Amino acid sequence: MINVKNWDPRLKLTWCLFLVLTALISRNMVLDLVLLLTILITEIITEKSLKRFKVIAILLLIAGSQVLIINLLFGRVGEPVWSWWILTVYNGSLIASLLGFLRICVITISAIQFAYNTDATDIAQMLIKWHIPYRYAMLVPITARFFPVMVNEYHSICDSNSARGVPCDTVMEHIRNLPAAVMPLIYRALRISNDASLSVELRGFGRYETRNFQKTIGLRPFEGIMILFIIMMYISIMLYIMFL
Repeated sequence: MINVKNWDPRLKLTWCLFLVLTALISRNMVLDLVLLLTILITEIITEKSLKRFKVIAILLLIAGSQVLIINLLFGRVGEPVWSWWILTVYNGSLIASLLGFLRICVITISAIQFAYNTDATDIAQMLIKWHIPYRYAMLVPITARFFPVMVNEYHSICDSNSARGVPCDTVMEHIRNLPAAVMPLIYRALRISNDASLSVELRGFGRYETRNFQKTIGLRPFEGIMILFIIMMYISIMLYIMFL
């Protein structure tokens, strides 16, 4: 298994942007399908599993069905193949729906792959190297640490509701009880954010212009070569699409 988490975040960001921008400029389903398969193959090579995409696959299928319905109702691409009252279905609606679905898949999965394989502190160091003040760059790891805490707080609220006789076991029960959990969750989020701001202030956050990190990032030669190769590959694809 290849450990890509130790790679420079600039290389992983370049790869993610290559996938996203190529999917956006692509007008061919084959190219989008190749991009999607490339992401899945790299995931299998690096992680030997696709379990992390199990939940997002369900959400993508739901989003794809919505894209299909919208295109069938409002799409005007191609020739009409079926008509009833004010509804007219065109033969290009299915192709447009598949293209849109593949684009959504490539953009979403590539972003998730980047987020999973890149440490938030590495992203902060990358922003600092781009001359962004560390006061703002450190918002990335702070936010990354904040979300798991809020997930635990939400589970704690659900456990409290269950102890009071409110069932919170299935997905539908969670959705039904969401309004009752929103206000306590907001209150806990405000309390945690206030405690976090006091903690960083007591530690002298922002007192100095620079700060040290336990682990520093550095662009190795092969990573720089890979970045140049990815940029050249994107330019080649863009020129091919423009002059095709």
